Amino acid sequence: MDILLVDDDPITRLALCAAVEDWGFTPIVAKSGEQALEILNEDSPPHLLIIDWSMPGMSGPELCENIRLRDDGQFFYILMLTGKEGNEAVIEAMESGADDFLSKPFDHRVLKVRLAAGSRIVRLEQTLNQLASRDSLTQCWNRRMIDELLDSAIAEARRKTSNLSLMVLDIDHFKKVNDTHGHAAGDVALKHMVNILNTNLREYDQVGRYGGEEFVVILPSTDKDSAWGVAERIRASLQYHPAQVDAELDISMTVSIGITEFRHDGSDGRISLFERADRALYTAKHSGRNRVVYGD
Repeated sequence: MDILLVDDDPITRLALCAAVEDWGFTPIVAKSGEQALEILNEDSPPHLLIIDWSMPGMSGPELCENIRLRDDGQFFYILMLTGKEGNEAVIEAMESGADDFLSKPFDHRVLKVRLAAGSRIVRLEQTLNQLASRDSLTQCWNRRMIDELLDSAIAEARRKTSNLSLMVLDIDHFKKVNDTHGHAAGDVALKHMVNILNTNLREYDQVGRYGGEEFVVILPSTDKDSAWGVAERIRASLQYHPAQVDAELDISMTVSIGITEFRHDGSDGRISLFERADRALYTAKHSGRNRVVYGD
């Protein structure tokens, strides 16, 4: 696990780096509160922090307050180090947003066990976030999370002026699967659909279940022609690979797919992008199903 060490004193930073490396952590160093905030704004920031109280510029408590003002839902466990002692110092540190407090000079054994406790809390929080972000049946992203990921993908496409495509899929006549074979078989069919998607997508493509038998796929760095090829591969793969419920039952399925590409003219956003893909899906469903349609 990465750990962010925020301290302006080079000797303290060196000692902390050596200690946490011995305990299995990967140290990331910031020399000031301002530099720490820059690191925490990067992709995949560390979620376990050791912050010194007294630093030039932004103090430790001020840094804690800035971190706690974030509204992106990320959890950070903060251990405050200080030469101050007494209840007033503890209260001030905790009220600023610290989770734990340790006076200097500190016993390395005490720091070790407190970091171990902090890392367990971080892992638990990450597990809970994963559970809250995943569809419980298929384990792909749920609707809330795929919306957030699409917002992030759009922001990145704008920043890099890169391609981005969106795919909306709906299993054809899925109600008939449930009515004929039961909901347990329908669950197997939905998991099979996600397996087909994952098999035919890249590691950084994102799959979400939008509800019922409808799925959404985010395709970063992908133009409409490439997206069409991916969609056709998925459509064919599902058509020719039935879902195996048990030794005696295979369920043949087809899928209708709508795709569209993000526009860089300043008019596009998550809602408009999704609506175009959804209209293309509607056209695919009403044009005979088992097909891919591009939406302008």
